[in-house]
Amino acid sequence: MIIIVRFQNNTDIGYTVFIGVSFNKNKTSAYKERIATLSKDRIEPEPEYDAIRMQICYRRVLSKKNHPTSPSKESCRNIIPSFEDFVRYILTGTDRPNGIARMNYHWQPYSTICQVCKFQYNFVGKHESFNEDFPQFLKHFNITNWNIEKRNGPSGLKKWDYQKYYTTLSDDLICQLIRLYNDDFRLFKYKVHDYIVNRPSLFQNCYFLKTS
Repeated sequence: MIIIVRFQNNTDIGYTVFIGVSFNKNKTSAYKERIATLSKDRIEPEPEYDAIRMQICYRRVLSKKNHPTSPSKESCRNIIPSFEDFVRYILTGTDRPNGIARMNYHWQPYSTICQVCKFQYNFVGKHESFNEDFPQFLKHFNITNWNIEKRNGPSGLKKWDYQKYYTTLSDDLICQLIRLYNDDFRLFKYKVHDYIVNRPSLFQNCYFLKTS
């Protein structure tokens, strides 16, 4: 989320960004709250995520050997893909030219969508510490007429909730994710081992890993 603050003299502009490490929050939260939740169980319809869930189902079925026919729309309507299938869907095409630029913005690297090297941000907050960072943001810009009780804070997921999703992934898939989001880790000072636990072989196999 980028917030542009225009001061009273209408000349100075301050850029603020609140980020949550894309490797972690964008994927696990999107999976749990959007992909792994059927439309009938949602408070409001979200056709975009229903379409993504069905695309994942189609790809999964068609990838199986000796599958004679394409899956029907009805057969995929109530199927919840695994987290692994969701990650494979996200990674599709990211190794091609302009592949990252064509990603769904919900899980694009923040270093890409927020253009952190183009703008000079004078406040960077983190989703994981939103409750502490947001009051500091208000104080930094001397904002006093904001009802802080109505803000949208972090999701209900805890660190272990994030970690357990990654226990289902192979080292190879995690290495691909780390490669994709490496700039986010480096620029925003996140640590891979905060989210990946008990995987010593991972850090041996990801030869390019510079964020651990």
